Amino acid sequence: MKKMVFALFAIAFNFFLAARGLALSEAELVQGAKAYFEDKFTRLSQVARQYPTIETYRQLMRPQAEKIEGFFGGSLIGPDFVIRQVYHPSHFLARGYDLKKVIELKYFYKKMTEAPSPQLSEPAHGSLVQPRLIAMRYPVLKDGKLENIISMMVRTEYFLKAVGLDKCKAFKIICLGEPAEGKGVLSDKFKEVTLDLPCTKWRIQYEE
Repeated sequence: MKKMVFALFAIAFNFFLAARGLALSEAELVQGAKAYFEDKFTRLSQVARQYPTIETYRQLMRPQAEKIEGFFGGSLIGPDFVIRQVYHPSHFLARGYDLKKVIELKYFYKKMTEAPSPQLSEPAHGSLVQPRLIAMRYPVLKDGKLENIISMMVRTEYFLKAVGLDKCKAFKIICLGEPAEGKGVLSDKFKEVTLDLPCTKWRIQYEE
């Protein structure tokens, strides 16, 4: 009998702790998001420091890719924003594609050309053949000039889970003033944070 009472108490206590854990403060969301992206950009920087080429890119990228949950793929991009190499051989059709054709990337192409620096894109909506993704790019500089760009894509749901947004009943991510990702309908009681991230600014509105 005592064991049953103790077990019921333990279950109730764990449920209480879990319920408390659902609370996501603005400070926790900001810290979690920044830590998440700092980790990913640090990994990209480690590859960039080794000056990857078309021949060495996959080998240099592999140790980092294998440690990233939700890693979807990556590429080596020339200074002209044309894809030179892809991480997954199955993505071979992307080689030779000119990213300047993507209207949403014109802002990032201009920024990377004028002042090469790490970049974070808005979450892509996805499609029937491609999941929702977040892209990151890191410049490879040699003698102060842009030699290549390393790009990496992670599945959006892994970011949402890492920062706690997956448990919210509603949220909206706004990038550079444009809605990019969301779930549910926010009431007038939502919380909001602003994140200054590499080459962009995100506003996240959420409600638990």
